[in-house]
Amino acid sequence: MGLASLYLLFYLPKRKTMPVPYWRLSGFYGLYFALIGCIVPFWGIYLQHRSFSAADIGLLLALFSAVRIVAPNIWASLSYSIEHIIAPIQLMRLGGVLMTLSFVAFYWATEFWHYAVIMLIYGFFWSAILPQYETLTLNHIKDNVSIYSNMLLWGSTGFIIVVTVLGWAFDYISIENLPAIMLGIMALIVLNSLVLIPAPDLKTASAPEIVNDQAIESGQEVESHQDAKNETAIAQRNTPEQQDKNRRLKIGLYSFLIINVLLQITHGPYYVFFTMHLQQFDYSNSMIGLLWSLGVLAEIVLFWKISFFMRRWSWRELVILSLLLTAVRWAITAYFASNLTLLIFAQCLHAFSFALLHVVSISYIGLFFPGKQRLKGQALYSGLGFGLGGALGAYLAGVTWAIQGSQFVFISAAAIALIAAVIAFYGLPKKIFERSR
Repeated sequence: MGLASLYLLFYLPKRKTMPVPYWRLSGFYGLYFALIGCIVPFWGIYLQHRSFSAADIGLLLALFSAVRIVAPNIWASLSYSIEHIIAPIQLMRLGGVLMTLSFVAFYWATEFWHYAVIMLIYGFFWSAILPQYETLTLNHIKDNVSIYSNMLLWGSTGFIIVVTVLGWAFDYISIENLPAIMLGIMALIVLNSLVLIPAPDLKTASAPEIVNDQAIESGQEVESHQDAKNETAIAQRNTPEQQDKNRRLKIGLYSFLIINVLLQITHGPYYVFFTMHLQQFDYSNSMIGLLWSLGVLAEIVLFWKISFFMRRWSWRELVILSLLLTAVRWAITAYFASNLTLLIFAQCLHAFSFALLHVVSISYIGLFFPGKQRLKGQALYSGLGFGLGGALGAYLAGVTWAIQGSQFVFISAAAIALIAAVIAFYGLPKKIFERSR
């Protein structure tokens, strides 16, 4: 699967020019998602190996996600307030160093509260990195969704390689080696950050009107034109049509945030207990690693063909479709995990439950939070979705797993995905957002 993903990457059509830091930013995504490839499938197994119960594991991973509610916003505010002292890219590098140093403390952890405190501190720095890199990347590529998707392909490839290799390796070596492997990847992330360069800020999304050169012959004409333009803008803002558009835009924003919280709640059982769920059906670690990799390989194919979807359907339609397929995925995982054929199909739906929804969400963020607001938008998206949603999903999965069992947990996730689809249908506006071109 790793070779297949690499083939897709190099098969991608060549562009005449690539942004200067393309390979360095792609390298970050490869390393960052390689680290996720250690955490998501195997960290719960590592904690189980350390004699923690399912409820304890769910709580620890909930704490790890919960800190993401506030950490990205704190780092975003800090970046704005001290940017005249420390450049944002320097702050990003500092976060990587502190993330690595805090993780080292796991080697001395023995009690539950040790793990809880360290995961909170480590999660605080770990969760702050991605929104800053996302902002840096999107500023470099000027919101080009196609280039962004290609960069994410390298992240998917890093995840596939690590999950496949570790799935095979942990059939022969102890899971105790996991922290050392993760520490090595974090060190590489820090080194990668040192070779990155700053990017110019994008201008606000609402582009100013272009004034004909022949109409500007003096400073007075410029001022009168600007005054007239301001009066026109004020009048346009007060029209019933514009007020209705603003109202639907606000409803769309709230719906978008709620949908992402619910989406991450549905992923809680998957990220925390999917490996353990498959172990109940006697899947080997190697097969489990391949199934994890298959889901990400499906996302690579979708990233490769992202323009096919973005040009043919509206963002709202893609969100609804993806959420319905997410519900199907969790239902199959709940009732047919012992059927390898159906499980393979369910894992292929990861292309929609993660990849397509993530790309569309990034597009929505650019619309809701233009220009310099983008970092705050990324932080809010990460904090509410991956933070609040991830924490609730992990905690609820841990509590219900011990009481109701794995089948109930995954079918509940399917029901929540359906609720999110209904919110998308009624909450995301039909006319405000243009189709991606």
